[in-house]
Amino acid sequence: MKKISLLMALPLAIGACFTSCKDDTQPRLEIPTEFVLNTPSMADQTYIFRDDENYKNLNDITFTVSQPNYGVGVTPAYYVQLAKSEADFTAWDEAMAEAAENDEALDPNKVLDAEGLPLAYALNFSTQQAIITLDGVTFCDGVNAIYGLDEDNYNGETKEVAVRVHASLPNAPQSEIWSNSILIKVSSYIPVKAPGKLYLIGAPQGDWDINNGYAVLDETGIGTKVYYGNIFIPAGQFQFRFYSQLGDWESFSVGSQDEDNPVDIAFNADGVYEGAVFMGVEVGDKKGKGSWQDASWTGGNVEITIDLKEKTIVMKKAPTKKVYIVGACNGWDINSDALSIEENPAGSNIYSGVCNIPAGEFTFRFYTALGDWNAGSIGAGEADEDFAISMAGGSYAGTCMAGKGKWADAAWAGGDVLITLDLNQNLVTFEKQ
Repeated sequence: MKKISLLMALPLAIGACFTSCKDDTQPRLEIPTEFVLNTPSMADQTYIFRDDENYKNLNDITFTVSQPNYGVGVTPAYYVQLAKSEADFTAWDEAMAEAAENDEALDPNKVLDAEGLPLAYALNFSTQQAIITLDGVTFCDGVNAIYGLDEDNYNGETKEVAVRVHASLPNAPQSEIWSNSILIKVSSYIPVKAPGKLYLIGAPQGDWDINNGYAVLDETGIGTKVYYGNIFIPAGQFQFRFYSQLGDWESFSVGSQDEDNPVDIAFNADGVYEGAVFMGVEVGDKKGKGSWQDASWTGGNVEITIDLKEKTIVMKKAPTKKVYIVGACNGWDINSDALSIEENPAGSNIYSGVCNIPAGEFTFRFYTALGDWNAGSIGAGEADEDFAISMAGGSYAGTCMAGKGKWADAAWAGGDVLITLDLNQNLVTFEKQ
């Protein structure tokens, strides 16, 4: 098998003797009329695609086809096309035929339906084997494209997918033929491109809202499967579990047990709790639905670390959350906590504090944690470049984002600054004191 671009999805050259012959007794290439995509033996079941703890896809899918009846012994190239239904294939065929009649050039994967999604999608794959095996990433790319699935709206639900195969020979347009289409059920997945998140769902939200990412644990790096966060839990509301995806109560939960009941916990003398986690990995498996509960909780921040490889959780009572100022004003030391602002009030996701910024050193960004230049940065822009501001009027107000852009005032004469960072609305204000 060989991955190539759609425009290159053609087989290797064959001899011209199969398309024209001077002697009628020699083999001739016939225009094909029969080409069959066989129905897989598991077509009545759902094909489930997932990845392992290192984000490597675990599944592939195989289709088999008959060779088109060319009348000669040749080897065509095959590629696979997906759609939501056979009707979408028909609409795609009509759109391509109309474009050809009008001498228009259309990108085959950009013939769109009423929702702006591809009517049909040709996978980035070509083979000369009649047994066509596709890896999960390649196949799910097509499924995700026709259904418009991405990291924000994916929930693992089952979708119907129509499949057909195209066959052709080089330099022989008359050799092109589509197979019949078959319909299968697929639970796709989204290949991970960024560190994951675990969403806290429970009493701290006030309403156990499965669609509200009240607070999150961030994965420490792609593939680590270790998640960390410092979360404020109000008094009397220490009951929660986590979900790797929002929107579905019955799937992808991470909790204290499989049964949907709370498990009472207690912190030791050092303010630490250690335990096991249970987790759901398939749509509707209803696993990992137990919550952690501490009826004696009086309120405060908790540092939570969940390791999904080892299936462990560590919770530690923590001081008020901080955001750190890193820049010229602290010698660009990613490990220094000399300048920081605290969450105020606790649980608000709003940070404030007064910091002294020496003259000529008003160039900095924020970090939610120290020790890593590439994690948890909050800046004036995404790119690592200066964003010029002026404090000449005594204050500045603007937006912030996850990024490395630096606020910079070259004319700053030095002094105390009240810094307020609102991560609910992504706003920042600086006020000279």
